[in-house]
Amino acid sequence: MATLDLSTDEVVEDIKPIVLVISDARGDTAYSVVVAAAAQFDVDALDIERLSDATSVEKVNDFLDQQEQGRPIAVFHTFVDERLRRDVRHALVKRGIPTIDLLGPAVTVLSTLTGSEPSNKVGALRDRLGGYGV
Repeated sequence: MATLDLSTDEVVEDIKPIVLVISDARGDTAYSVVVAAAAQFDVDALDIERLSDATSVEKVNDFLDQQEQGRPIAVFHTFVDERLRRDVRHALVKRGIPTIDLLGPAVTVLSTLTGSEPSNKVGALRDRLGGYGV
């Protein structure tokens, strides 16, 4: 199977891409989105790896170092802490890894909509399960 290396735009033969799901909590939200998107492709089209409790950019960099082995990589992440989100985004850009911030833009829109500041509490969804029909 030929794939596209998103960092170089080169077609790579027989190398399975990997999607990294990274979160400062368990990562269930990001993982669910990635699995839903991956369902649109062949079941063996890519691998998915998860890093939970990523509380520092150093921990994220260590995880990336373990995963980068010549495979095309993309990262989907959910970080509550704005500084950590920014630092991780910079680390990913520096490595040329495409990334999707699944939580930050949604929190920004809801903050604007409600006129209030978010709690920035890691694991808030887990604490509130059922509160929004989940």
